[in-house]
Amino acid sequence: MTAPRRWFLAIVAAATTMAGCSSSPEAASPEAAPPASAPASSSTQTTRPSATATSAFCLDLSTFQVGVIAYSAEVGAAIEGEPLDFKELRRKAVLIADMGERMQASAPPDVAKHFRTVLKAIDTSASHLKSGAKTRDVVDPVYGERNRPAFEAVNEYDCGAAFQGKA
Repeated sequence: MTAPRRWFLAIVAAATTMAGCSSSPEAASPEAAPPASAPASSSTQTTRPSATATSAFCLDLSTFQVGVIAYSAEVGAAIEGEPLDFKELRRKAVLIADMGERMQASAPPDVAKHFRTVLKAIDTSASHLKSGAKTRDVVDPVYGERNRPAFEAVNEYDCGAAFQGKA
């Protein structure tokens, strides 16, 4: 696959992801405030914030997905035998990690494990971006069978769909 074709595919995938997520009415409107009768605090409740359509996870999900697609597309160049731009890939990995760190606390339970796997895979891949590194060490965390289901789950996750029907 040539570089222009690879970029075209990455852009199409990113646009498709953004279009699917941005049309959700729940993503644009804030969640209702908790009822007045709800207890202010409870020693038995966990302090983990619940995922809402306005949580950091859902607000940044489209951008995160595009970043992961862009990183994956560039790493995929190595499969075609093209040289990797280590500096640019490291920059993207840092941006993904920073955004992911902010999002992680509010990740919905049904995708949280996959989200952590994607973050770890990109970190592992980026840690091998150095002279003399084996291509497989950079590519496998992103494209290997072990992590592929997590990448697919995060890429296909739609916060709007996850919150439809919830009051």
